[in-house]
Parts: sequence; C-alpha cells; structure tokens
Amino acid sequence: MQRRLSPVGFGGIQLTASLAARRLILLAALVATAAPVCAEQQRVATFDVPQGEVVEAKAYPWQAIGKLNNGVGGACTAVLISKDYALTAAHCVFFKNTGRYLPAQSFHLVLGYENQQFRDHLRIAAYYVPPAYEPQRPYETLANDWALLAIEKEATAHPLFMSQIGNTGQTSLMTGGYSHLTPYAMTADRDCRFIGRSRDKKFLFDTCRAPAGYSGSPVLVAGSDKRSFFVAGIHVANQVWRAKAVAIAIPIEVIWRTIKPCVEAHDCHWQAVATGRDPTAAELLSGLGTLGHKDVAEFTSSPLCATHDPSCKTSLTGP
Repeated sequence: MQRRLSPVGFGGIQLTASLAARRLILLAALVATAAPVCAEQQRVATFDVPQGEVVEAKAYPWQAIGKLNNGVGGACTAVLISKDYALTAAHCVFFKNTGRYLPAQSFHLVLGYENQQFRDHLRIAAYYVPPAYEPQRPYETLANDWALLAIEKEATAHPLFMSQIGNTGQTSLMTGGYSHLTPYAMTADRDCRFIGRSRDKKFLFDTCRAPAGYSGSPVLVAGSDKRSFFVAGIHVANQVWRAKAVAIAIPIEVIWRTIKPCVEAHDCHWQAVATGRDPTAAELLSGLGTLGHKDVAEFTSSPLCATHDPSCKTSLTGP
C-alpha cells in the first residue's frame, strides 16, 4: 500500500482520507462522539490548512508556546508545562532526510518569539520519546507521537498547567503555534471546537486550524474562570474528513501517565542527552539510530514544587 507524506501536514506528517479509510480509519471508525462515517466521504490526497490570526507571542497564554528549532533548518511548536519541561511531537526530533533522531543539543526552544525578537532562548538538555513510537511507521504508531523535553535552564515564561477535556462537543478550544507560512510570528485559532475522541481514548479530534509547523502545538481548554487556560492535548497530525481538515491530538492524560514521575519528582529516564555544545555537522547527519534509555538523576537543582506550596500544581486538574 502506498503512503503519502506531504509537506502540508504537521512538520511532514499528514493523514490522507484514503489512508484513513484503508488503514487507520481514525475518524470514521474510531470516533465515539463524532458523527458516523458517510458514503460521501471524499478522498483528498493533499490539502492546505489555513492559519489563524497573528497573536502577541509574549501575552498569556501564548507566552508558554514556543518555536522549537531543530538545527537543520526545520521547526515545530512546543509548549512549556513547567519551568523545566516542555512537550512537542515525537516526529519533531526525528530527521527524515537521514532517517535518524537528532542529538538533543541541536534543539533550541524560543519563547515569546515575534519579529525576530524573543523572551526566552532555551537549549534542550535531553528528550524522551515513547519506545512504542516508530518514525518509520508514523501512522501505525501515531498514538505515541509525543516527546518530553528537558530544558537546560528555567524559563522565565509562566508554564501552562494540564487538564483533561470533557466529552461534550460544545467544548470551546484554542491552539497556537508557528506556521511555516509566518515563521516570525505566532498565529492562533481562538475559536475551535472539540469533535470527539477515539474509542480507545488515544486520540482527540478538533476543528482547530493547525497548519504546517504546528506539530507539538497544544490543545488549550479554558478554566472555569474563562481567563485561565490548560493544556488538554498535543497536536500531531491533520485528517481529511468530508473534505475538511480535522486536527488530531494526543490527550494529555495519556501522556501524563508516563511523564508524571519525571515532572513531579525528577525521576526521569532520557534517551538523548545534550553534550552542552552545538553539534557538529557530522553529528547532525549521523544522528541517533535508536533511542536507548539513559538515566539522569537530576537536571535541575531543586524539586519542581515545594511540598509546602499548595498553589504549585503539576498534576492533571479539572478546568
């Protein structure tokens, strides 16, 4: 069976309607709360996802969303979930031109980036990718297409806490990121909706406009006060359904099961650890063939939250 990778997807990952119908059937067969598949579902080979409006990258909540540069001319989006950690898509740390993972020291996370100015420039100290993710089989292992990034120094930007999303189709969402069409400004969709989730609870589907470059961008859900926002998922791909683009995200509760010991207690098991310097061209091209675990006791000098600080939240909370 032929598979098509297109540059109009998330950082090179795009699901076509034909593939969905024949292989994953992500929307037609798996969505429990969305409308059932219809015979008129169109098979669109490639599609363009429109981008949203330009927003102020240094304003809340966009200040926690950054541009993740990979050192070889590519970029994705990442979101800060604590002073020390960020989330992105797993395929963002893989360089498909060489078929290998990039070294951790090649990544730079830039927060508050607009008009070639920024608030934070953060090096990535290490990263973790679920072992079940296989970059050579991106569609079959899409549910594991996420990566945890350890930041070399604490960010000055305020992170966004995490929250599960409800099951109602009326839930209002937002997303933001760095589209390849506007690399020097953050764009956002501030008016999108939750469509549903897969029956196995491994995917969320929404109507957010997430063009190329939005891999790793967060699904944001508003808190009860309507002024605070929480990360409910990480966008990893687009799907064509009834000739319209639907964004696919991995729910934060799925990711949290794995990263909780690391984020809360710094009990981390990294696969790629930075050397503390910029990589050479040879290191970039040779990359990392496989990701073997490396135990790193601490990247920061103190726990993420003091035990006596009730206002410090790192666990999943309701909005």
